Amino acid sequence: MIGLEISWTLLVDLFVLPMMFAVAMFALLDPLMGAWREFFNAIREPLGLPGVVSTRVFEVGPLGVAIPYFTAGSFWPEPRDLQTGWLVTVVLFAVSFFLKDRWLPFGYLLRFLSAIQLTAQLWFTFAAPPFTYDLASYTAGLLICGVVILVLSPFLVAFTFHIFDFLLWQKVAMGTLLLAHLSVLLPLQAAVHTWVIHRASLLAMPMLFLVFGVLLDVFVYVALYGWGMSWRSGGVLDAVERRPPTMPARYPEGRPRPTPTPQSVRAITPIGSQIIRALGYGSMLVRRLGLGGRP
Repeated sequence: MIGLEISWTLLVDLFVLPMMFAVAMFALLDPLMGAWREFFNAIREPLGLPGVVSTRVFEVGPLGVAIPYFTAGSFWPEPRDLQTGWLVTVVLFAVSFFLKDRWLPFGYLLRFLSAIQLTAQLWFTFAAPPFTYDLASYTAGLLICGVVILVLSPFLVAFTFHIFDFLLWQKVAMGTLLLAHLSVLLPLQAAVHTWVIHRASLLAMPMLFLVFGVLLDVFVYVALYGWGMSWRSGGVLDAVERRPPTMPARYPEGRPRPTPTPQSVRAITPIGSQIIRALGYGSMLVRRLGLGGRP
């Protein structure tokens, strides 16, 4: 962001380009939802999911999108499911302490997952049915949230990636990669969530929603953003180290630098530096006035 200049080209990148992406994505939603429906119909029987592939219309003012989703249901966790969940929680927490060195971040992830699952275990142990959300409404809500992300993600790319000095094709490529990746990931994500919750009971829903739901969609852009920031830019910054040009050294090159000694190094506080500067000005004034003669 060093040297960021406000210009008409930057305003185009921040507003016009993401608006074009959003409008194009919205225009392609109908054929995209049709492709998702065909995909759901093709995998429903192989996954052993009961019910059918239904449609929920998501309306925003006069506009609406028909989003497909599975109607398969799930069940309240039985004692055997709770016991399996407790075992998984303990194993995740215990294994995290054996991961050291470069595996330590993965160990922290396992502790985080065990904490999330612990909350689900405690809630389903002491609560009584029915659960607030059924599987069909959960799947539909997950896909509706995904469609909203698809339409709004170009503006996220604009205000976090387009502000840097990348070429136009690089900015278009970042937005295209994100939309293409999410268009494939979202139906796969919904299918996996539906299958796991249908087979493992509602006990798996909190973990999938909080960790492998919208958070996973966000980390898709984080990963692409990290890759995109390594691209060579078309601006004045260094294309490899991404740093501004360094200023030449002020010290004369032909003169050897003095070696600091303990006697020459002084720890001067801000107040002390002002006093020393004042004394220097005073001695200079005395010499100019001719009052500093030798005895």
